[in-house]
Amino acid sequence: MAILQIVATGILCAVLALTVKKQRPEIALLITITSGVLLFVMVLPELAYAVGVFTQLGEMMDGGSQHNGLRYVGLTLRVVGVAYMAELGASVCTDAGESAIAAKIDMAGRLIIMVMAMPIVIDIVGIVIGLLP
Repeated sequence: MAILQIVATGILCAVLALTVKKQRPEIALLITITSGVLLFVMVLPELAYAVGVFTQLGEMMDGGSQHNGLRYVGLTLRVVGVAYMAELGASVCTDAGESAIAAKIDMAGRLIIMVMAMPIVIDIVGIVIGLLP
């Protein structure tokens, strides 16, 4: 099971970082960042599967519909990507003791997601207005 490998790797990296942190905190930060990248790479096959499923859903939504399902799927994947990247950046900054920078990264990620969601909001408002007599 992939989750067991991911959890074991995460625990091993955490113990290693904690052990090294007392002597060399800068090396511990590098271990933390490297472990984050390693864990992300370990999850890539599942991520690829999820992207494939979302693409199939978008193609199913496109069939004979006036709405562009693939556009919504692409937007959803970009939003999820921004959320994960913001969370990763904020976590690394928090681990480095820079919680103020982490808060700014979180806020920027939320703002970007809000702007990215505007086309969906516009489509929803258009549908609601079209339903009104």
